[in-house]
Amino acid sequence: MTRAASLRTAAGFSILALGLMMLGVVVMVASSGTGAQDPLERFSDPATFTAILLAADPALRLALFFDGLFAIAYAGTVGFAAIGLAARCPPAAWASGLGILVTMGLDVTENLLMLGSLGMAAAGVQITGERIALHVLISGLKLHAAAFALVAFAFTLPDRGLVTSLMRWGVLLMPVSAILFVTDVFGASGYGSLGVFVSMVGGMVLLAFFARAEAGREPQSDPL
Repeated sequence: MTRAASLRTAAGFSILALGLMMLGVVVMVASSGTGAQDPLERFSDPATFTAILLAADPALRLALFFDGLFAIAYAGTVGFAAIGLAARCPPAAWASGLGILVTMGLDVTENLLMLGSLGMAAAGVQITGERIALHVLISGLKLHAAAFALVAFAFTLPDRGLVTSLMRWGVLLMPVSAILFVTDVFGASGYGSLGVFVSMVGGMVLLAFFARAEAGREPQSDPL
């Protein structure tokens, strides 16, 4: 596969990821927020957590379906983009690629844990504090891994004016927002969640345009 082909593939995955994110938003809006995953990524007492799960089914199942596809799409986006840009900074490309694979693994684990908790709640089992803490742990690890992968990816970007400048600023927004959500410092986890969303949407849009344009600069037959 050539660098140009890798970048075009990344652009395609980016568009797919963006579409899946929008479908997730539609599910959340249509369910009046019950399909949102955020409340299940923060600690609450067992009775409250179980009640959230009971209210979330079946909207949350549909959201997790789209999120599972989204995990594959964003891993493909960053992974193929890192391959296409690896020549500029190979260590950063490796770090980014491995980081996004770890992120995908944690994301899928989190989704499976949520699905298991949904089944337990539907069967009349109250979710324990230990299991809730596991939800919080995996979610936090996922967000930190994603932030690391994107920061590493920023070092593979060439200077292409406004687009890459915006991408780098978006990368800076991601770790701040992720850690703000995880820590809920000053009670601002909601702002952290919004920042993560804005960073992801903006990043996917910019990367789609950038990767297509960058592919056009590359020889079409040169191997990686």
